[in-house]
Amino acid sequence: MPGRLLAKVQRTLGWRGTVIVLTLAAVIVRLVIIAHSRGGEDLRMYVYFSRLPLHGVNPFSPPAGGMFPAVDSNNPPVEVAVFTGLLAIHDAATMLRLLFVLADAAVLLVIGLAYRRPRRWRLAMMLFYGFNPFILVAFTAFAEDKTLLFLGIACWLLALERDSEFGSWFAAAALTAFKFLGAFAAPALALRSWRRDGTRAVIPVAAYGAVFLLSNAPWFPASLHAFSRRNVRLGIDPPIHASPWLLVSRAGLYAPAEAKIALVLSIVAVLALYAVRKIEIREAVIFSLFAGYVFLPDDAFNRLILITLPFLLLLSLSLWRWVAVWIVTCFSALAAVVAVRGVPHELRGLAGPLQTVFSTHEATVRHVLWVNLFPALVLALYFYDRSRGRAPVGAAPDRPRARAERAAEPSLS
Repeated sequence: MPGRLLAKVQRTLGWRGTVIVLTLAAVIVRLVIIAHSRGGEDLRMYVYFSRLPLHGVNPFSPPAGGMFPAVDSNNPPVEVAVFTGLLAIHDAATMLRLLFVLADAAVLLVIGLAYRRPRRWRLAMMLFYGFNPFILVAFTAFAEDKTLLFLGIACWLLALERDSEFGSWFAAAALTAFKFLGAFAAPALALRSWRRDGTRAVIPVAAYGAVFLLSNAPWFPASLHAFSRRNVRLGIDPPIHASPWLLVSRAGLYAPAEAKIALVLSIVAVLALYAVRKIEIREAVIFSLFAGYVFLPDDAFNRLILITLPFLLLLSLSLWRWVAVWIVTCFSALAAVVAVRGVPHELRGLAGPLQTVFSTHEATVRHVLWVNLFPALVLALYFYDRSRGRAPVGAAPDRPRARAERAAEPSLS
């Protein structure tokens, strides 16, 4: 029935009209959630540290005894500056939440109107990102900047698919300046540019470096504390939230150095796979971002969603695969809510069974297993397809190789 209804809507409105209607519906859902939720701990941190400059205080040198300790002031200065600017317009957390909603709307429009995919694929992806409970809970109810990051990732992958050198480096620089995220995949992108343009690759690489340096100018030199404070968080022991390292820790095999070593080795391994052409550039970018976050000992479920979603942009998912993804994420959403906020009032009659099935707090084995089901399922689908020789959706060879293949084709003249 929903499929027939959507088909009728598409016939009536056309494809662009359908995309716009779905986007508006997703925005309305998010506005309703905002009206009935207060966000999470991360939102309070965004507001607290971004509000300090409005009172003449350096956000990277916060006052002692404040709402949050200085170690939590570890976001890049560009993100803090953007949030401070919004709070200067209207000093309320809702301003930041509306920015996150606009980012989600932009994601849906990019997928629906810009990605070169079959309409059925785009429709399924829009429905998932726009209305999936796990994403709505993690990104909207708890209010996360991950919506901005996924918008950047989606645009980055789109630029790579369209072979846009400027767009690819612009997205990488923006994600690095805003959240350090682009730095994980910068080496693979530099190798791609070298293959394409030889020594001229130094131009985009140098521009990227300049953007990164300039991004630390606000509140310099105190802004450099963000790096050391993030390094401190790599030393958390035992792991917290939903980090997969917690399972290793419970087995008595975890040491903080393992997270740092695994992060570096995995990014090097991804670069090596791309260098020998076992994976294409979009896969290299996605796996680099995945490696940059999955080995953190303080992973929460919102980060796990962020590093899993890009894989969906490479997969061709059948109806049954989508059904499996929806079922898993619905259970994961419930597990996340029960662990962080307790059993919802509407389900109080099932409080006992829900508390038995799901953990009542984070950093437990049950919680880690439930919220990691989504990345586990998506990765399983990805590796299954690759083992069968199926190329990622939208795959295209690097430009030099494409030219060589065209040159090797027999002439028809």
